[in-house]
Amino acid sequence: MRCHEVVPSPPVLPRSPDAVVNLLHLKLFHHFETCTRQTLLFTREAWGRALQLCFEYEFLMNAILCVSARHLAAVKPEDPKYAAVAASHLCKALAQFRYELSNNFTSTDIDAFVAMSMLLQFEIWTNTDSLRDGTFDPSRECFFSHSASLKQVFLKALPLILNHPSVFLPHLQQNPMVKLVEAAQISNSTLAKYQDFFSSDHQLNAELLQPPAFTRGTDLANVWEHGRSQMDGFAPIINHICLILSFLPEAEPDAVTPLLPQLASYIVSFPVLCRGFFALKVHQSNPHALLLLYHFYRAVRILLPPDECWWAQKRATTSETILKEWLIRESVRQSASLNPD
Repeated sequence: MRCHEVVPSPPVLPRSPDAVVNLLHLKLFHHFETCTRQTLLFTREAWGRALQLCFEYEFLMNAILCVSARHLAAVKPEDPKYAAVAASHLCKALAQFRYELSNNFTSTDIDAFVAMSMLLQFEIWTNTDSLRDGTFDPSRECFFSHSASLKQVFLKALPLILNHPSVFLPHLQQNPMVKLVEAAQISNSTLAKYQDFFSSDHQLNAELLQPPAFTRGTDLANVWEHGRSQMDGFAPIINHICLILSFLPEAEPDAVTPLLPQLASYIVSFPVLCRGFFALKVHQSNPHALLLLYHFYRAVRILLPPDECWWAQKRATTSETILKEWLIRESVRQSASLNPD
């Protein structure tokens, strides 16, 4: 995605009277305005509102500069300064946001709050510290817990500000699943096949690294109701995975590109959907939970364009590779334990 060349905005002036504004701040702000905001799901107008509000709310300013720096770190991985700058602005944004929630929240503009929440969600996606050494340690992975915590804060605060006018809220109220389910045409037989394929009753093996064939039919499944009454806590997660995998090239979908905004929004929300049982199983290194997570990251890597969805690529690519290696080793170990001779 090419950036539009425009005249830089007026100087960035944080609210703190002792804050120092430098050329890097201006560069980050300009980069967000001209490039980064085009990659963050919401409309250009919505992020334009956030850019206006960041002159009033310092936590939002620092969050914008943080995500802009993350974007530049992805575009220019050879330059280490952007990652360090992003971390610095993140620390400031979190401290200021906590203060705002504790002291001034009822007077906070709802769009400032929503924009901040979404920027933190993208920051969570870009954070791959738990994968830094090339190994997957679920106990260090805060992907699910941070996303769930962010949602809890958002839902708790929403009634206080829901009646305020908002540019962002109409976008949040649009459920991406509606169009995705309609386009996926998932049949009952396909959903049953996926539930069986990913069943925890099966022993882990290398064949499970390739998803089953996908067929579409007229006997459409109710993806969201199927599995809710079953004792297996994996069933709802398998439904979500089935929906995402239905758009992979090997599943031969009718069209993907027009649905990219909905697909990206749904993928961003995946860690929130997977809180609770599934998140616990991931932290416990449950092989079937990690198998599902592998298929999720594999689909993310394939489905989301690296330029438009830069925030997902490093996590998806690195996690896919590490989880595949872990699953292969675990399948060999399980097979050896069952067949000691």
